[in-house]
Amino acid sequence: MDNKYKYTYEKTADYCYKDSDVLINKLNITDEKILYDAERGLVALRTAWLNEEPIKGYFDFNHLKSIHKFLFQDIYRWAGDIRNCNIAKQDLFCLCEYIDSFANDIFNRLKKEKYFTKYSYEIKIEKLAFLFADINALHPFREGNGRSQREFIEELAKINGINLNLTTVSKDDMIIASHESINGRYENLIDIFKKSSVPLSEEERIYFIKLYCTKDLCDTLID
Repeated sequence: MDNKYKYTYEKTADYCYKDSDVLINKLNITDEKILYDAERGLVALRTAWLNEEPIKGYFDFNHLKSIHKFLFQDIYRWAGDIRNCNIAKQDLFCLCEYIDSFANDIFNRLKKEKYFTKYSYEIKIEKLAFLFADINALHPFREGNGRSQREFIEELAKINGINLNLTTVSKDDMIIASHESINGRYENLIDIFKKSSVPLSEEERIYFIKLYCTKDLCDTLID
């Protein structure tokens, strides 16, 4: 992958050890490779746990933050908290001071659209891809954005009767499609979503609504 897609971060003492690019962590690991391996292993365990016991929510910003906190709680003290530094991957993600207002726009729009549940199957997939692009542009956390937003979107897809599996997509393909979406080109991202989706039965859709949603949201979504 071209180096133009590497992350660049605004330097702050809040996140990295002094004179280092290694994130401050609960395990006090100061070697970047060892931290990478430890983080991946711990988050994989938490992801498996989350699949067995999902976090019920409203599919709003707090729901996304709760997912991030659960996944990264073993390694970072700021798990679930929005970042206070700016991040870029060639293109600049949402400036940290505007994260809350941008998030409100994104998730209020999702609520107004009834979480996409009233659309046709094909339109749902497109809407999910657009939302994924918006959350990617938001990039609310210092680390772990991709894994958290993937979990959030895959759960949202299931309450829409869609089994979306983005884990099969190559890292390079996803990086390129996400970069293109920030610049208003959604074709590759939508194509990825279409190829990664299969329909669920109505019984399965209702099961996942009850699994992922609070009771009042369940009552709204189940006709």
